[in-house]
Amino acid sequence: MRPSARAILGAVALAFAFAFSGCQNPLDPIDKSDKIQGLTWVEINDAAWEQWDSDPEADGMIISLSYKNEFGDELEFHDKGHDVAIEFWTQKDIGTNDNVYLTRDQLFFSKTIHFEHSDDDIRIPVEAYFSQLSGAFDLSDPDVAAEGMLVVRVFPPQEYPRPELLVALDTVLFYEAPLGDDLTP
Repeated sequence: MRPSARAILGAVALAFAFAFSGCQNPLDPIDKSDKIQGLTWVEINDAAWEQWDSDPEADGMIISLSYKNEFGDELEFHDKGHDVAIEFWTQKDIGTNDNVYLTRDQLFFSKTIHFEHSDDDIRIPVEAYFSQLSGAFDLSDPDVAAEGMLVVRVFPPQEYPRPELLVALDTVLFYEAPLGDDLTP
């Protein structure tokens, strides 16, 4: 390469370096302390008694969340670490004959997880809550489904003065005995 061509390429490289020196490198990791911009509310997309490994039996609960802005648009984020508390409750009917609705009754399982990516699902194996489940439900009758209310408390990063977002879903199946099982996970 001729010296003049080298000088021109060097000058162009320097010009680019100075022009883009104030810009952030898109390959740098996202700052973990940043809040989730525009977060207004959280929604439970799905909460199901599911199978996630190769054996044919269900393994536990899979919970999928959506983080929404004020217009209902779903927000995506990565590396925005925060805590999410998952609570399993029994439920009961309250009210009069004309006005009956479900409400939380007894908390039988609670777990706090660290959540960082909007596209992740929360998996809670049945072994984590089976002993509490058998204390809250009569599992001796295989026809009785262990259904209750799921409450999710999201503690988003740097969200003052609203440090907690709450969402609940009723009539969630927490456990169903496989056919012919002895009712142990």
